[in-house]
Amino acid sequence: MNETPPDELQSSSTLQEAATKYGLDLPESSIAPLESYCHLLWEWNEKINLTRHTTYDLFVRRDLLDTVKLAAHLPADEDVLDVGTGGGVPGLLLAILRPDLQVSVCDSIAKKAGVVEEMVAKLKLPVDVYSQRVQLVLEDYRYHSLVTRATGSIAQLLRWVSEHWIHFDKLLAIKGPRWVQERGEARHLGLMNGIELRCLESYSMPETESESSIISLSRKRPGQ
Repeated sequence: MNETPPDELQSSSTLQEAATKYGLDLPESSIAPLESYCHLLWEWNEKINLTRHTTYDLFVRRDLLDTVKLAAHLPADEDVLDVGTGGGVPGLLLAILRPDLQVSVCDSIAKKAGVVEEMVAKLKLPVDVYSQRVQLVLEDYRYHSLVTRATGSIAQLLRWVSEHWIHFDKLLAIKGPRWVQERGEARHLGLMNGIELRCLESYSMPETESESSIISLSRKRPGQ
């Protein structure tokens, strides 16, 4: 006699179902926009590679979970720049979940930035999209926080922003378990001099043996 697969192995048919399955308590007002975002992302993904998370379950337990965790570390009303947004994660999701934030996104790959700009227009989000490297954006604008996920190593991130600390307060990066090794590599290269790194939170990724962390990089204050 065949056993019925456990609930967690059943594919969710709606975003709300997936969110409930993985224990995410989302604002009611965010459900419809997040659903619309998924549909737009997956439609575009057939033309340009933007994501591997093409089911509600994968989207929720990876993209959405990471963004919810990140959002908890952003104070109200901050100006935020998503560096290397790709398909809009975490930037567009932050704009939906936290309408109090002033979110901008950038990506140096023009095709990806163009797709995100179209999604922003269809979702009617108040998000500025820049088809530029973060260094160029920071030459003209200032932000409270830079945020990023799966964009570069700690050493790469520090190199990108090394001349622009006056234009932002902190950089929050969503990292996998390799971040400790990346920190060591950055130290070896002398890139951690004058930099304070804090791990704000670590959490398990559902249905995997992996762990994600949110780290904060900022300039040390005089005397530290």
